[in-house]
Amino acid sequence: MDPVTYEYYTGQYHGDTLTEDEFAKCERKARRYVSGFTYGNIDVVKDVPDSVRDCICDIAENIQKESSRQSGNGISSESGDGHSVSYEKSRTEAELRQQYYQIALGYLINSGYLYGGVMLCSTARNW
Repeated sequence: MDPVTYEYYTGQYHGDTLTEDEFAKCERKARRYVSGFTYGNIDVVKDVPDSVRDCICDIAENIQKESSRQSGNGISSESGDGHSVSYEKSRTEAELRQQYYQIALGYLINSGYLYGGVMLCSTARNW
């Protein structure tokens, strides 16, 4: 599968969260996640449907969101009266992978790409 372009992200997906540089970095990571979730099925398809591209865009935005959250000071709220500070709990890789899988599930549930078994190709049916 070819990478999803920034033009697709801003045009057809209507994304406006990521800059072109952020998108290039996060798209690559998102594509690797989706490739893993689909057992490599998207890697061998020449013309992937828009649902796969949309899934990659959505996960790319979430990767950037998580990256921004982790690079911050970790404060989720602060009160001035008694000076109370609440900190965000950092999420594990397993929690992030589960979140990204749930996103992929929403886009790809009926596509057949999440199937991990053997798919018969058209030439195998003729044997």
